Amino acid sequence: MTVTASSDWRTIAESFKAALNSKIPSEWKIPDSQRPLPLDTSQLVKQCGILDVTEVAIVSLDATDLRDAIVGRQYSAVEVATAYLKAAAIVHQATSCLMDYFPAEALARAAWLDEELQRTGKPVGPLHGVPISIKGGSRVTFGADSRSPRGQGARDHRGVRVVGGQAYRGKGRDHGVDLTQCGRRWVWCAIMHLETDSFLGPTVNPFNGNLTSGGSSGGEGALIGGGGSVLGVGTDIGGSIRNPAALNGIYGFKPTSLRLPKGGNKSEMVGQESIAGAIGPMGRSARDMSLFVSAVLAAEPWKIDGSNVGMPWRPSEVAWKGGDKPRIGVMWDDGVVRPQPPMRKALQDAVGKLKSAGFEVVDYSPFRQAEGWEIISSLYFTDGGERIKRAMAATDEPTLPLTKWIMEQNTQPRSALGVFELVKGREAFRSEYNAHFLLADIDVILCPPGPGPAPELGTSKYWSYTSIFNLVDYPSAVFPTGRAVSPDDGIESRECFLGKDDRDIWQAYDPAKFLKAPLSLQIACQRWEDEKVLAALSVIAAVVCG
Repeated sequence: MTVTASSDWRTIAESFKAALNSKIPSEWKIPDSQRPLPLDTSQLVKQCGILDVTEVAIVSLDATDLRDAIVGRQYSAVEVATAYLKAAAIVHQATSCLMDYFPAEALARAAWLDEELQRTGKPVGPLHGVPISIKGGSRVTFGADSRSPRGQGARDHRGVRVVGGQAYRGKGRDHGVDLTQCGRRWVWCAIMHLETDSFLGPTVNPFNGNLTSGGSSGGEGALIGGGGSVLGVGTDIGGSIRNPAALNGIYGFKPTSLRLPKGGNKSEMVGQESIAGAIGPMGRSARDMSLFVSAVLAAEPWKIDGSNVGMPWRPSEVAWKGGDKPRIGVMWDDGVVRPQPPMRKALQDAVGKLKSAGFEVVDYSPFRQAEGWEIISSLYFTDGGERIKRAMAATDEPTLPLTKWIMEQNTQPRSALGVFELVKGREAFRSEYNAHFLLADIDVILCPPGPGPAPELGTSKYWSYTSIFNLVDYPSAVFPTGRAVSPDDGIESRECFLGKDDRDIWQAYDPAKFLKAPLSLQIACQRWEDEKVLAALSVIAAVVCG
């Protein structure tokens, strides 16, 4: 994407958006007759008339069924790419979820895949022809306009490339990758919010445009939640996969931080290893999470990527304390903020269904969550945020309020000795958390992914329901319950609060403001038990959503 060079961030932003808009064919643009759009655009892809009947059927499948339909010659890769190029364009017009878009490249790639399938009779890799969206852009912006026109071109993330075999076949993307890349989603300023906002403006929630899509993979969340992608790749250092997946009613998986390869990942936090980020999938089904992870690890990426631990995928080795089902520990709240009424109802409903289905469900006590936030927020910016501040200072772009907020959370320049002491505290906390988990004698934790549904734009300041599992490096996943905020989810009367955060979250809730916002839940296991998380995800989600 060509963006006009300028020192003024407003000019850059308008040029960037105009360049992206020019890539969308006029016949794929939402007609004026359908504007203004409603707050709920979650069904716009299927209802606006831009997709034909066959294309609507295509975008209704999960990635597993879509892969099988392409390989089985029910749909060609070109048909699938066309359907999703249209769908992505529609969702972007409703939510502002894309930062780049590749129609010509995607169609060329899809045509090649169709030719290879016809020539050999075999698919090119385990996700042959499945469109996939990538967090980032053809220009690496980190959400700051100073990086847009001069940022270096982004490489495909290695976790995506190995799915098609580039890493182990030694071939270029146009010859080895089995997927069709239609677009890249964008991220927030400094890539450290639970919202997606930047100099380009906010990405909104497809179910309620007054609410956030979450972050930092919020473009991904909105794109998949709105029907514009079937499978995507996000990153997570505090909740950035699980939060947007939860807020947009889709599935998301954060593995143990070193389980999937991170080569090619770009961040202003490169070199910060005190809290390691993770790469993981986002999509429409539990089985799609397993499909992506198993496909990546089957390529043995650790042989070429030093960031990846050498652990093959072994789902057959999962064993449950509860016999044929996982023994579930329910964390009703985190001891700091009590969930809002609809989130509590979603969890109560899930627990009732699980007990009726024969699962052993016990209470799980939260473990020093407030202390956990103090530790992890101290470890995020051990340079005092110097690199982020330097990037922002390159232009006159204003610092967004949520960027300012996170930069004020225990952020200060640390000496080497100071970092050593913080890491020592992190390791002590991890050891004590593990002991707490083992004492509970459970297989998995079931808990909210946040205190409530998607917050209003610009208000997301409570991360601890997700960040605790980054601190202890536990694999965790989120899934939609099938519930959403309704007029029946009334405001509760409270006089006693656990603290300021608890009061603030309670005061922020008004069912009239959050109507139709999806409600999701979170599952977590001990470090390296990634297979157990996804096995539990499959059986628990089937009961809760069934």
